[in-house]
Amino acid sequence: MDPERAHHLALWFLRWASRLPLVPALLNFLFGFHDETMAQEIWGIRFPNPIGLAAGFDKNSQALPALGRMGFGFVEVGAISSEARPGNPRPRIFRLKADHALINRMGLPNPGAQETARRLAQLGKRPVPILANIVKNADLDGDVALMAADYVKTLTAIFPHVDGFTVNVSCPATPNLKAFNEKQALFDLLKLLSQERDALVAGSSCNKKPLIVKVSPDVDDAEKAVLIEAFEAGLMDGVVLTNTTTTRPSTLKTEGDVLKQQGGLSGAPLFPISLALVKEFAERSAGKLPIIAVGGISTAEQAHQMLKAGASLVEIYTAFVYEGPSLPKKLAQGLRGPLGWRPRP
Repeated sequence: MDPERAHHLALWFLRWASRLPLVPALLNFLFGFHDETMAQEIWGIRFPNPIGLAAGFDKNSQALPALGRMGFGFVEVGAISSEARPGNPRPRIFRLKADHALINRMGLPNPGAQETARRLAQLGKRPVPILANIVKNADLDGDVALMAADYVKTLTAIFPHVDGFTVNVSCPATPNLKAFNEKQALFDLLKLLSQERDALVAGSSCNKKPLIVKVSPDVDDAEKAVLIEAFEAGLMDGVVLTNTTTTRPSTLKTEGDVLKQQGGLSGAPLFPISLALVKEFAERSAGKLPIIAVGGISTAEQAHQMLKAGASLVEIYTAFVYEGPSLPKKLAQGLRGPLGWRPRP
């Protein structure tokens, strides 16, 4: 089946499963995971286990009640832009089966910040912590100030309905994001978001919600140094390592024209790249920087490697697509049992 059609069918089922009586409870019985010894508090948020679902799976924020009962400790929704966007023309997802990988150039389709806020408001009590991946509108030009203001607009609209934000400045399918690789542009963006976040917190009874920057696996040393400096300056609260890569590693087994498709590569080939960056950022920050590790994780052993390397949480996406709904529970059980992982005190 066409990859995007398969994705839509899965989301259609999960969306209706979220609405029908008793079905979420059935999903919890089949796929849920509960162990208080796996819970930890980061950024003032209680995560019941360290396994999260990365952004991109539930772009439209419609399947959260079902996803929250399928063994995940948290879910990242989006990416979300201030205005609705259809994304790029199809086809825009390609399977690399031999590599357990995907190439996508979705272009971040989503219903926009206001509609997303409406859908999130209908949830009531959130089943697990929800992080919102926010990004600028695709049609904005290279004016950094306009793009930064657009991020703020999205954060403001959905602020009451999520537990934190991942600031997407690294999606390869969105034009002009590379502007935020520059120190001043990134600092200005994070200052604006921090100021808006702090003003919204002051006007409510909610906790301070973290700003977590989603980092490209293709960053250079200068960009790494800027990110560490931003954290030390108090402009951000953590990083997601990593987004998809525009490179095509020499280890790929897949052959043919699919490798010529433009877009970001995700899945198993990304694991060594992401793991190396987790280790490096943990060392550069002396272990103080909270890290969400994502990229090629498909086994409990790989999740454990990321956590030992310095991550506090991990996310899956491509492996969830290939292996199905039992994977989050399997990862959590593997961490708890044979590997004996427990949160750092």
